[in-house]
Amino acid sequence: MRGDPDGWILATHPGYCSPTSGSMKTYRTYLAMLASGESMDRLVFFSDAVFAIAMTLLIVELRVPEVDVADLGPALAELVPGYLTFMLSFLVVGIVWMSHHRKFRAIVRHDQNLVRLNLLLLLFVASIPLPTGILGAYGDSALSVYIYAATICLVGCLLSAIWIYAWHKKLIDPALPVGVFRYVLVQSFPIPGIFLLSIPLALVAGPTVAEISWILALPVSFVITRIYRTRSEQNPTERTAQ
Repeated sequence: MRGDPDGWILATHPGYCSPTSGSMKTYRTYLAMLASGESMDRLVFFSDAVFAIAMTLLIVELRVPEVDVADLGPALAELVPGYLTFMLSFLVVGIVWMSHHRKFRAIVRHDQNLVRLNLLLLLFVASIPLPTGILGAYGDSALSVYIYAATICLVGCLLSAIWIYAWHKKLIDPALPVGVFRYVLVQSFPIPGIFLLSIPLALVAGPTVAEISWILALPVSFVITRIYRTRSEQNPTERTAQ
């Protein structure tokens, strides 16, 4: 009993409430009632708003040239690299938003760690206009490629981390087959993988080659997911194994 004073007091005084046990009960109640639950609307709406603002801010760096009519053509030509960068980032953020939308249709519950992971994801999504502007202005610099590729890679990895965490914490709809979980996970890897590989590629072959390699992201993603889907259809146990 000397090593467990609260146990001795509880045995002799049934009405006693240990400060430690009381605080733990309060914390568990806090987690159950305030930090977790099944209402996903606010989390999803807030995420959608951040994605929408980030996609809108991508165009801010592009401004209408204030030049004479005779110089308008060359001035517009100077905007082409920046506009191409805007289109690339808009496409990437759009793909990330669609993936986020699909995942959060299956995620039906949340806890505070899921909310934190989602906030971290949104931090980097909201940051994308900055590396986009840097890449548009300094596209010939390897450093601009490193910053942009690292940002996109982090966004993709965090989205995958959310999906994996939600699965292991049973926050995903129980009706979702494990085969679908794996298929969605496979879909999430190619794009951040291509951007990650472009960082050493920029170091070895130069920034232009690294930027061209980003074009492979969508075709590689399509091929990998197609191969995985074909193999899953040929192996029925892949769709039902738990």
